[in-house]
Amino acid sequence: MKNLKKAIFAISAILTFSFAQKTFAAEFSEAENTLISEIFDFRLTLRSYATADECIEKIISYRESINEKINSFSEEAQIVCTNMLATAQYNCEYEKDMHSPKMEPILRPQYERLTKYSEGKTAETLNPWFVLTSADITNSMMQFLPRSASITVGLQEKKDYALVVKNNPQMPFALTLSGWWYYYAPAVGGGSNSKAGEFFKKAQKYAVSSYDKYYCNINLAQFYFEQKDTQKCGIYMEEAEKVLPGTRYIELLKKMNKIGYSLFDYNMNSRREKIDKKLLKQ
Repeated sequence: MKNLKKAIFAISAILTFSFAQKTFAAEFSEAENTLISEIFDFRLTLRSYATADECIEKIISYRESINEKINSFSEEAQIVCTNMLATAQYNCEYEKDMHSPKMEPILRPQYERLTKYSEGKTAETLNPWFVLTSADITNSMMQFLPRSASITVGLQEKKDYALVVKNNPQMPFALTLSGWWYYYAPAVGGGSNSKAGEFFKKAQKYAVSSYDKYYCNINLAQFYFEQKDTQKCGIYMEEAEKVLPGTRYIELLKKMNKIGYSLFDYNMNSRREKIDKKLLKQ
């Protein structure tokens, strides 16, 4: 499968949030749902810091501050919260160095824990946040797993995303991850740029929280950049900047767009180094 992995920053990315979902409201307690919301808010604040190293320090400090609260939750909610924080820290390491030896130690404990917990369970019985945040971890772990696993994992994720979207049709996080899946999957495996665009548009339409609005507008802007529609790209980039002005992330995207590359390009290991070299010459 064509480099099916999560986005460096966002995706994470690709990770958007909304509490309008009824499917899982009764499954997690109010305290668990509240902390999930707070973690998304925290993740957005990371964009305001000047360096990836500073972000990593904030993540470690924040996790320590909420560790006791996380440990009081159900195991499934614990994994969701720690998935989100591990993904954030991984993204920062990836931003610094796509070959960082620190990345696998961040991901593997989470991957092993979520794998063990989900044994004998399906997307129908697991909380949607567990399904989606675990997929984020798994996609990032693919580079450290046997290559043969990518096809099996990719096809299962497609089914899981479809189920979550079916039950939660206005959930930006699920819509965003579905969009990324369709964008990166090869056509022979079911990939489709047009379907990716449909999901990105729906995610942006239903975005409610600041986190959702920031990342959904960025994803849609970069999709339009790929479609050579610079006007719409500019419009949605401006919408993202209204949520959180002056971030180095958006400045990086603008620089990439200026030399002809998008966020989608940058999230592919095969193109990352080439883009970085061109950015250094600017």
